[in-house]
Amino acid sequence: MKSNFLTHLIVVGLFAFGQSCLVENDNSSTPTIINPQGLSKIEEVLNGDDQNLIDLLNIVRGSVGKRGRGSKTIWSRKNNYSLGLYISANHIYNISGWNYRNAEFFDLPNKNLGIFETSQVPPVDGSIELGNKLIADFPLMHFNISPSATNSTLLPSEDFYLGIVDNQRVEKGPFPQYPDLVNTNVPLKMYDPYNRTKLVQTWNTPIEGEIAMLVGYPQDEKNYPNGAVATGKILSDEKAKAIIDELKAAGDSEGDIPYNSSVEFFVQAQGLAGMSGGGAFISSGQLLGIMVRASDKEKAPKIIRIVRITHIKSKLSDFYNGLSQTEKNKLIPFINGEI
Repeated sequence: MKSNFLTHLIVVGLFAFGQSCLVENDNSSTPTIINPQGLSKIEEVLNGDDQNLIDLLNIVRGSVGKRGRGSKTIWSRKNNYSLGLYISANHIYNISGWNYRNAEFFDLPNKNLGIFETSQVPPVDGSIELGNKLIADFPLMHFNISPSATNSTLLPSEDFYLGIVDNQRVEKGPFPQYPDLVNTNVPLKMYDPYNRTKLVQTWNTPIEGEIAMLVGYPQDEKNYPNGAVATGKILSDEKAKAIIDELKAAGDSEGDIPYNSSVEFFVQAQGLAGMSGGGAFISSGQLLGIMVRASDKEKAPKIIRIVRITHIKSKLSDFYNGLSQTEKNKLIPFINGEI
């Protein structure tokens, strides 16, 4: 999880505690207690005996897929076309791939930036193995990126972008393969047995002390061929700030990056390269944010930096509100329901 550690990370979120917890922002319910555990193969968790963990993983795992050498998380399908609005990390996309460092969006019905290569999501039937199916991936928009930033020095405040997944799929084949223009006529079919991506509120804010579930696709495909899952405690802002000093003392470069409580939160867990862009979820299954960086020195505290969904929503709203009405009309069909 270093700057590109999240490119290795595949942790995806807070624990959902079963079907009864998947209710609209029901803050009155008492969450089931889930004990933190280390990084595990997705299939090990699903074949284990912790039913609470299994239930939560099934609520969220269909939302997390591969994007290049990292991961991406489908945030919502509440837009006009019921397509997958996803979030991933800028360092996974490679910021040199953007034409401009200033925020921009792409007119997808008229401009084809889509690709099939390295883009996968779990099968619609919920099978554990991704198989050989590739799904069309379209970058939709990115936000302002500092002129001096590189893929390895991006701060969490800038390390995210939005994209669209539609229903076009092909078998893996000769490189490269490109989809047609984004298909807005067919709603995205995905493994989402509890319709997490269509809830009135698909996201939530982290609560210190709760356990989060993190899901992603590590680059270590030999040991994690079908993705990985980790659970860990959400740290308070005070503890996160204190850990920065511990990281610095251990010689971990994460200690050189100040903690920004309005942008991120820390989960006490271990991640792997490739998990960047993977989701962090709360016990209800709602999305808290995406993984972007993590500590990696042996003697350093194990933490993963999560960009808050509230920060991403704020950047999205500010950008959208600054557009002309003509530009708003082009963008809103893809982000409607989350703005």
